[in-house]
Amino acid sequence: MNRTADAEIIRRLRHDKGWSQEELALASGLSTRTIQRLETDGVSSASSIKSVAAALEVSRQNLEKSVHDHAQGLLLGLSGVALGTVGAIVAIWIHWHTGGGSAYEAGVGFGLVGLISGASSALIGCAYNHANHCA
Repeated sequence: MNRTADAEIIRRLRHDKGWSQEELALASGLSTRTIQRLETDGVSSASSIKSVAAALEVSRQNLEKSVHDHAQGLLLGLSGVALGTVGAIVAIWIHWHTGGGSAYEAGVGFGLVGLISGASSALIGCAYNHANHCA
């Protein structure tokens, strides 16, 4: 079964060791063509990724792209947007029902708060993905 590795991480780790693709192929027991494919599209077998990880002295999980990690980051961003939107709607409703001014002014103000909280959560999700991807 094919897996997807992060081609950029493999390339970066290989460069950090000062190795050519041929040297990584030799160290991992794989063909140079397999290393080239891994560094181009990241698709390879689990055993090939494991061999490259061993040669580079990293965990296989550090090389594999994880759909789960990306989903968690996306979920954090979307939940921030949803919470910001719900908070803005509740605040507008309270503001409007208590006679605190126009609903339009409240909507703009609390909409901006929702936007900022959603964007912040999206950035946290991106940082989460980046930290798990590059650790």
